[in-house]
Amino acid sequence: MFFRKKKKEDPNKKWYSIGIMTENGLEDGEYEILLDKFLEKVDNAGVITDLVRKEYDKERLEILEQKFDYPVLSSPAFVVSEIVQEDIIRETELLEKKHKWKKFFGFISLAEYLEADHRAIYNFNHAVLYTDSMEEVIHFLNQKSKETVLSNLN
Repeated sequence: MFFRKKKKEDPNKKWYSIGIMTENGLEDGEYEILLDKFLEKVDNAGVITDLVRKEYDKERLEILEQKFDYPVLSSPAFVVSEIVQEDIIRETELLEKKHKWKKFFGFISLAEYLEADHRAIYNFNHAVLYTDSMEEVIHFLNQKSKETVLSNLN
């Protein structure tokens, strides 16, 4: 029996989420094309999601618009946010605290956990880039990945 040595993930690596924001949502084919482009060119994107502007929380959108000085962007626009693990843990704990009995009996659904994760991941207070250029997103994420590698060498 031969065992493969597990590749250890860098604990200092920063992960980012990419929100693909459109007015009415993407068709499955469009989403797959964008997803494939990101996945083949960047290695630090943990979550890539289609965000529909008219269905999204207005307060969160206002935070995003204010943070980036109300840019005029075409559709689709891309929101890159740093994934903060502590926020995910906090949102999960809030969900479990709110539904103590459901947690006790194991009745909190996967959809509820995913919704809590989504709230934490797309907290636009952690947004670092808001643009309509896919190339700019790829360049930004690759630059951040290089910075992580360089900081580990020191």
